[in-house]
Parts: sequence; C-alpha cells; structure tokens
Amino acid sequence: MKILVVGSGVAGICLAHELLQADCEVQLIDNGKNVSSAVAAGIINPIVFRRMTLSWRVSEFIPFAYKKYREMELKTGTSFLHPLVIRRLFASEQELGFWKKKQDLPEYSDYMETLTEEDLNFPLEQNTFGTARVKQASYVDAKGFIQANREYFRSKGLLSEENFNHDELDPENGIYKGTKYDYIIFAEGKDSNYNPLFGYLPIQQTKGEVLTIQSETMYSAESLNRKCFLLPLGNNTFKVGSTYVWDTDNTIPTEEGFQTITENLKSISKEPYEVLEHHAGVRPTVLDRRPLLGIHPKYPKLVIANGLGAKGYMLAPLLMNELVRHVLHGEEIAKDSHINRFEHLMDS
Repeated sequence: MKILVVGSGVAGICLAHELLQADCEVQLIDNGKNVSSAVAAGIINPIVFRRMTLSWRVSEFIPFAYKKYREMELKTGTSFLHPLVIRRLFASEQELGFWKKKQDLPEYSDYMETLTEEDLNFPLEQNTFGTARVKQASYVDAKGFIQANREYFRSKGLLSEENFNHDELDPENGIYKGTKYDYIIFAEGKDSNYNPLFGYLPIQQTKGEVLTIQSETMYSAESLNRKCFLLPLGNNTFKVGSTYVWDTDNTIPTEEGFQTITENLKSISKEPYEVLEHHAGVRPTVLDRRPLLGIHPKYPKLVIANGLGAKGYMLAPLLMNELVRHVLHGEEIAKDSHINRFEHLMDS
C-alpha cells in the first residue's frame, strides 16, 4: 500500500508510525505552519474535573498511548513522555463531594487516589476546599515530540515540507502531483476547514494560549490544577494555560489571553514569577467532542483523521491505530468517531 499523509502533527505522526508498522509505503507532507501540536501542554489526564467524571474511553486510551509513545522514543532516540501527578485544588465543596463519592468505585479507583488528611490540609496558600491526586497521569513534551518525529521521518526521506495544493489532487483516482496513492489521509488539524472535500465537516478552530514561566518558589513536585494548569517542566520552569477562544484562526498571542492566564494562575499560586514565553495554537474541535475519522463517502481513496481537540495526545495513538485497521482491513470505527454521523451536512 502506498499512502500519503497530509499533516505531521500528533495525529499525522501517529498515523505514519502505524502505517510503517503495517508495511505500507508512506509519505508525509506538512508546511510546518500549524503549531497546535507543538504548543500543546501534552497532558494526559484521565479525569474531567468539572464533575469528576472519567475521560472518554480512558481505560483503553492511556495504556495504548504509553505503549506507543515508548516505542516512538526508542525509534527516535529521544525521551518525551514523562510521568506526572496532577493535584486538583477543589474549587468548591461540591467538587470535594464528587471526589469522595467516586474515589472508591471500581471504575474510578485506578485513577483517583483516596483522599487523606494530608490532601485535605495540603499546605498551599490557595487550598480552600482540599486537594486530591490523580493517578495514571503523564505529559508529552509536545515540542520535543514533534521535533524528534519530524526529524526521524525527514532522515528517512519520508517528509516533504511544503503546502498541500488541493488543485493538484485527483480525488477520484487518488493522484497527487502525478503520483498515484492507494489512500490519501488528511490529518490537517484546523486547516481541514479549507479542504474542499472535507470542509463540510463541523470542525471548529479553537484558539488556545499558554505561557512558559520561571519561578524559584512555586511548588513544582506535582502539576497543580484549578481554573488553569501549572505544569512543572524542571529547572524552575512551568507551562501555564490554557485559554479557549472559538472560531479563531490565528496563532498570534494576545494581551487578553495573557491576562486571562495570569488571573487564573492566582487561584493556584501567588508566588512571584517571570514570563519567558507566550504562545498560541489553534485546536481542531468538534461540538460533540468526538473525533472525525473515516473514508470520504464519495471518494473512497480519501480519508480524514481530525477533531482530536484538547486531549489529542491521549487520543491519537489508539484512534490512529483504529483508523489504519479500518482503512487497511475494513474493521469498524466506533459510531461516535465516524464521519458518517455528519454525512447529512455534505450537500447542505
């Protein structure tokens, strides 16, 4: 099988590894402009804090992601997956109640540490309602991950760094710039909206901004979370974020985003810090918070892999594996991930 993958963010990279493992001939094309995957915090968190619920399919996603990222580390000769303890600073008595109610349930106990007196009385100035620790969390050094994997594919001659020109695509025959492919898989992230063949799908361009800060005195043994995340990176540096601005397609950091993050950070820490960097990216999100995977309903040589949203680093390894098995072997994709749920929008 000869396959072209358009996009080398986290989805495109995971796709390429899966396809190579399946003995496919793979070519990646990417213009290097969509920085969302590189800017992301890369946090893998099994808990949705609003009501203390489990993230979607978490018991499948997390072990598969760990396995695949370790394999990629070996291939690229780099280290980018790091274990993490996330400490939630409860924002209300209700949140504390949700945790107490769920911490001992069988499906939750693998991801929630049982509350202790030390957690409830944790010595942080901003600890108002108690704290709790999340198990099986981690983070991927997103910038390192993207750089290492792009260099890996570049060194093998598998990465073309250029714009994809839709005018040079023959969708019916799977031909691009005169080369015939068995499949062309679009993992374009936010730029899917400008794809004339998949533009009917309801991908929202959701801008997020993050800060990198340095502080000698901030708590750095764990990642803290309330209103925002404070992710320790080592050497007294931290990543802080994020913001959500819908229907925005630019990666320009804003004063408004800066003020939102710094204000939210006050709910975690009031220690002094210096801002080192301010970045923005645009996530591809979907209103139903589920990905967009599948073969085009009219052009069977065209495939899409998109809509992973803010949890992309947790979702991508398994979802790309499932998509490859669907494309190569006809295995079914879960209904809540398949693009056919939006087929009615194609001609509207």
